[in-house]
Amino acid sequence: MAETVDIGSGANKTLVSQSLQLHGSDHPGMILIIACLTGKNDLTWSCAIQRALCAKMKLGFINGTTSKPAVTDPSFEHWIRVDSMVTTWILNSISKDIVEGFMYTKYARRLWLDLEECYGGCNEPQLYHIQRQITFASQGIVDWSIFYQTEKIMG
Repeated sequence: MAETVDIGSGANKTLVSQSLQLHGSDHPGMILIIACLTGKNDLTWSCAIQRALCAKMKLGFINGTTSKPAVTDPSFEHWIRVDSMVTTWILNSISKDIVEGFMYTKYARRLWLDLEECYGGCNEPQLYHIQRQITFASQGIVDWSIFYQTEKIMG
């Protein structure tokens, strides 16, 4: 269960969930994962960044469960601050070759959806390569450990 923190006073007193809190060591230059998104490693990158955000209790900012409050809500400023941090962490995990196209995306959820649209679809060359590896594995040309890894990736 999420811990809560009181903010505001009187009629405007609101409880803010742990997902709206930042740890003292959290900062915009922080690198959450080692491997940057290159456009060819979208599945691996996506799993890694989701795990990192989950560990920081910030997954809701990309999956939509931590929704943006109304501008009049006392937690709005906290939400904007944390969402900006999450957005920056994601941008920090994208290759310099492709990050430019996403720099001006305002919110983490929108950034995530844009990345999914751009890189999350069916990657035809990657699919062809995987199908070929499966064929080779079934013919005994490729090590079965590669086949197993492919099966894990395909889900």
